[in-house]
Amino acid sequence: MIQPSWKAYFLFSSKEIKGIIVLGFVLLGSVSIRFLFPAKQENLTQKNGTHASPITLHLVKFDPNTIDSLQAIQIGIPAKQVSNLLHYRAKGGYFKTKGDFAKLYGLSPNLFIQLSAYIQIGNHDNSSLPKTPGGYYKLGQFHGEKEEIWKIDLNTATEEEWKQKTFLPFIIIQRIFGYKKYRGAFTKTSELAKIYGITDSVYQNLRMHLELNKTSTYKLNAKAMNFSDWKAMGLFTDRQIWKILQLRKANEGRLQWEMLIVELDLTQAEGAQIRDRVRFED
Repeated sequence: MIQPSWKAYFLFSSKEIKGIIVLGFVLLGSVSIRFLFPAKQENLTQKNGTHASPITLHLVKFDPNTIDSLQAIQIGIPAKQVSNLLHYRAKGGYFKTKGDFAKLYGLSPNLFIQLSAYIQIGNHDNSSLPKTPGGYYKLGQFHGEKEEIWKIDLNTATEEEWKQKTFLPFIIIQRIFGYKKYRGAFTKTSELAKIYGITDSVYQNLRMHLELNKTSTYKLNAKAMNFSDWKAMGLFTDRQIWKILQLRKANEGRLQWEMLIVELDLTQAEGAQIRDRVRFED
């Protein structure tokens, strides 16, 4: 039997030769692409937070509980995370440690490492506690011979009333008013328990003294209203409410009056009722 020459293994048809050439170009292109676009790849990794950003940060000492939006932007916190920060504080959130700030939604670990050395958490709570002969007043303990009969309205009480009746620290009273401003109003007394710093024991001591003035007029913030808030208005079906919530989610938390009128095909009278009871972003 005659053995074929080794050269026979390197004989290809014209079709096979074209296929080899195309495959060679594909392999060469895949190897070369990383060298052709190095800057684009570097920018991508920076966005993902895997490499240090070349952007110059104006780093100064700051307290995440008191910093305003302009200062936050200047030290390098992205606008979306600044919005998350203000939203968190408006709902009564409070950073007790540097580690708490690292948990801010959307804040990259790399940016936190850069900022951590400049974070200074102020001692707000003890400094604002009213003093008694025995030292700082303890939360949840109240004064007066007939303390069981006093009442405080969550929506109409002033800061001075909160201070005189409850002896709560001023920082917590500020959080109560911040929450009310964000929501538009308290709709249930149990909402007070959501305020950061109002522990369960404090809330239980306060609960019998809390009330809501049913005659007071207020507008809830459309951005903060939940299913129960819309349901309590008595104007919408469950299906319409779910559509409202989905519409708000699709618009990144924003909800406009005109948008609601169009999507739900409401009458002029219905639209007027909603505008009288809900605060929208125009």
